[in-house]
Amino acid sequence: MNVPSQTAPPDFDEDFMQALAKWKEQHQIKDDDTILLLMDLFRIHQSHWDEIRHRQMPSLDEFNADIAALTEAAKILRKRAEKDIRAVEFPTAIIAAFAATIAGFLIGRFL
Repeated sequence: MNVPSQTAPPDFDEDFMQALAKWKEQHQIKDDDTILLLMDLFRIHQSHWDEIRHRQMPSLDEFNADIAALTEAAKILRKRAEKDIRAVEFPTAIIAAFAATIAGFLIGRFL
């Protein structure tokens, strides 16, 4: 059985650092410029929210396990429902309908 190799996630930090270096060069930003402190603050903010998002979103394995559990529960409920269903026989249903009709007629007649 072949197990697919998991590809490494793309390195967005490296891409960001390259884009930042290009931006600094393009706009002639010095290494001690205040804007770079703001960029660091932004990266801290972004990392914080990325971590919150990763904690709140379940992994795909957890999702698959939940779907499998729900499917199994649905199968069990279907089997129980099939056992609990009782069909009324036709003569009994005819007698019940006839009795209900007569009762309705008598109630309507005497009210």
